[in-house]
Amino acid sequence: MSQDIESYEHNLATSIRAFRKSRGLSQADLALKAGLDRKTINRIENGHYSPTMSNFFSISQALEVDPQDLLASKCL
Repeated sequence: MSQDIESYEHNLATSIRAFRKSRGLSQADLALKAGLDRKTINRIENGHYSPTMSNFFSISQALEVDPQDLLASKCL
């Protein structure tokens, strides 16, 4: 089960990075739009930190993407 969780976390991190880049945003840009610290975005994208639900929804809103799409996307 922990492998499944790690897989989902990795896919989420990859998805956030891919959506961010596809929108031409830097980590700092995304952080500003989501109301988070740039280091938080970096840690999430690098798999060192799992976003809280609040951060997850802030990021999806900042990326203008449905939360389900962030979870469903393996890689863009």
